[in-house]
Amino acid sequence: MQFERKTLGHKEFKEKLDNKQEECMLIDVRSMDEHHSGTIPGATCIPVDNLEQNLAQLPKDKQLLLFCRSGKRSSEACDILHKHGYDKISDLEGGVSAWFEQGLPTIKRRNAIPIQRQVMIAAGLLISSGMFLGHFINYGFYLIPTFIGFGLLFAGVSGFCGMAILLEKMPWNKVC
Repeated sequence: MQFERKTLGHKEFKEKLDNKQEECMLIDVRSMDEHHSGTIPGATCIPVDNLEQNLAQLPKDKQLLLFCRSGKRSSEACDILHKHGYDKISDLEGGVSAWFEQGLPTIKRRNAIPIQRQVMIAAGLLISSGMFLGHFINYGFYLIPTFIGFGLLFAGVSGFCGMAILLEKMPWNKVC
């Protein structure tokens, strides 16, 4: 079968999603923060940068429907998938921005502040508080900014941020 990537307009894309006769998998190739700020119902988030590491999650027998914000990353993702033997691939023309503009179904979180920014806010607050309390109350409070500093260092080196995982579970970050 010859590979031919199909870029679908929002109407055709929605028809594919609604078609119960053909099994589809909807994939959001944007970052996790972008996905959490608003997405199409039923979408699985696999950022384009992590796509090759997550191929085991993607069935070759289903139609894969990809989207990003504007269409550039989903086009790149289609090329990556084709390189790995996938041939039932379509992407959304104009990306999720066009989808949102048409007023089509979406899922949004209550809070649109990305998790990464929430980590920065929490870390800054904890460091400032620890420094203030350490200076005016007890030197032991200096352990707070030290702990946060090592946590940020570990997150930067390993890519694992415990604070981000904890913040994602907070009630204000739940899907509406």
